[in-house]
Amino acid sequence: MVPHAYYRYFLWIAIAATFCLLAAEFTSLQRRQQNPAVDSASAGAPVENARLPPASSEILIPRQIWQIFFAPPDVKTLDKGSTYASDWISMAPGYLYTLVGDEDAAAFVDSSFASSRPDVAATFHALKNPGQKSDFLRYLLLWHRGGTYSDMDTRPLVPVEDWLLPPGKRREIGLVVGLEWDSARDGYYDENTRDVQFCQWTIAAAPGHPVLGRMVNHTIAALHDVARQQGRTLDQADFSNFQILNSTGPAAWTDVVFEEIRERDSRVKGLKDLTDLRSPRYFGDLVVLPVESFRAEFSDEWGLNGWRKDRRALVRHYYRGGWRTHD
Repeated sequence: MVPHAYYRYFLWIAIAATFCLLAAEFTSLQRRQQNPAVDSASAGAPVENARLPPASSEILIPRQIWQIFFAPPDVKTLDKGSTYASDWISMAPGYLYTLVGDEDAAAFVDSSFASSRPDVAATFHALKNPGQKSDFLRYLLLWHRGGTYSDMDTRPLVPVEDWLLPPGKRREIGLVVGLEWDSARDGYYDENTRDVQFCQWTIAAAPGHPVLGRMVNHTIAALHDVARQQGRTLDQADFSNFQILNSTGPAAWTDVVFEEIRERDSRVKGLKDLTDLRSPRYFGDLVVLPVESFRAEFSDEWGLNGWRKDRRALVRHYYRGGWRTHD
């Protein structure tokens, strides 16, 4: 009977711990609803958070946070309580925060690319799927302005300044990417996933970084290739989930980033050479972070994975995006 007594004891402890974590999650949600950092009226306007001025040392990546909100047809305003904008602002003192909406996106693209790269502007305006537009826009924002982009359904767990980049190294970093998927840890997923896949729900980059320029060109070519195969113009083309992933999404992003890595380091022959990454790996000014960095789990957020030591979780993604089509 003693083993059963111990079992019941530990079961009650597990239930109590789960209840406490859920209560904390609910409290956090209430806090965001009562103290929203941004609403629909502030889309496109920078919000300065300078309570703790940044160090004076020069860095390549601007202290700027970008987020994108494209409202669905039946939604007129942003549900402030459903976002983590306040978390991003509080975790990035000294940074500017900008939420980019539909009108702001169009104005940015026209002012930045209509004359110098009309193919960029025309491609952006032709896209109908909001997920594809958001994908393309994040690359354009980072390429033209630089900074840190993260999806609306993400929450930073540690200050952005502490993203596992030593102060001396930080001055040399021009692109920060994290693993979304690692076959060594995650096992088989599906045929659309690479052995190692880079996430694009959170990216930090210096303006003009060549990987972003390469990604913009890759995206334009891939999108128009699909349209040509269908005998349609881009604004009339239909994209499957597979085509979205491989034109603007993480599969395309992975291919472009990996192409750059392979050119910089001849020892890297295939994506499997990046599996089971346990610490940041540097390729010139490009740094790749382990899978838990931008893909934190529930246990990471509440400090239950402290045994990882230096393998800190930085961002939690809640997967609330609605980019997929019903194919």
